[in-house]
Amino acid sequence: MSHHGTSAPDSGPARPVTPHDDQALSSPAVTLHAGCKVNLYLRITGVRADGYHELDTLFLPLPEPCDLLHVAPRPETGIAFTCTEPDVDPIRNTVVTAYERFAATTGFRPGLAVHLEKHIPHGAGLGGGSADAAVVLRHLAALCAQQAPGAAPTPEALRAMAAGVGADVPFFLMDGPARASGIGEVLTPLAPGELAGLGLAGMHLVLACPPIRVSTPWAYRAWDAANIPASGKMPESGLDPARDTPALTGNQTMTGQRAKSLRPCLTSESLEDRNPLSRGPWLTNSFEPVVFQTHATLRRTKEFLLRRGACAALMSGSGASLFALFRKPGTARDVAEALRNDNIAAFLHAL
Repeated sequence: MSHHGTSAPDSGPARPVTPHDDQALSSPAVTLHAGCKVNLYLRITGVRADGYHELDTLFLPLPEPCDLLHVAPRPETGIAFTCTEPDVDPIRNTVVTAYERFAATTGFRPGLAVHLEKHIPHGAGLGGGSADAAVVLRHLAALCAQQAPGAAPTPEALRAMAAGVGADVPFFLMDGPARASGIGEVLTPLAPGELAGLGLAGMHLVLACPPIRVSTPWAYRAWDAANIPASGKMPESGLDPARDTPALTGNQTMTGQRAKSLRPCLTSESLEDRNPLSRGPWLTNSFEPVVFQTHATLRRTKEFLLRRGACAALMSGSGASLFALFRKPGTARDVAEALRNDNIAAFLHAL
């Protein structure tokens, strides 16, 4: 959801730190893997005076689809960026932004040639650009620790750089599911067992990536048009609490009573529970109504997933990807195959 990317002001350029040429060029060429994420739920809980949207969402990292970043040393300082996708701007992109922010903050500016092999689709709500930026920051931090240890950033400083590139980038520096609130910048890692508390342990997730792009800024504008009254003011209490009850308030975890109340919608075999959106308030995405109105194909794909036995299906982020949860691996495999036969990329994950 990089619509919410915020740039913190820099305190001025750091003094350049360059490793000895022989040391820099001896660092091996590497291939970095950047996975993606889905939003297990996403609620827009309000709009701030500055126009930024307050969110409550749960990020789940997935290993596939993944982008590959082929990184090799080069004699000149700075970054030379290329990409398999011709419409990725070679200068204004998250990888170059991440490199420049790291260099400006630490002064460490190694010569790197980065070739991005893009597999995470654009406009899919999977956070591909943010994931790419995060693996570059991590790689630069490792190189800096080896070649210019005095300039190496602390984990907190690295997170601050990530937040400056885009609101979703800090999440990809983490190694597990996390809840995001505020404008996406307040990240709380899930404690071990909390996903199981939601009834997700042993589930099979099918990720469907239809060949459609949805622009995040457009999705926010469409949501605003549908939800903000003509006066331009949000209702005093924010959104309708009956319709948009947050799954968590404050520092509550998902393990107690709420998890008990959510579990039946994922484990019951009865037909009326097949679609838990009626029973599981956490399985909601505020963008679905406006995105489905414009992209009926996505609504039909969701209906197909539910019809084929998914106990839940939801759009991720602002779309266009959707995911579905299945109890039986065989059903999940069959559905993934049916999607591929319909020219929709599909990925299978065991949770």
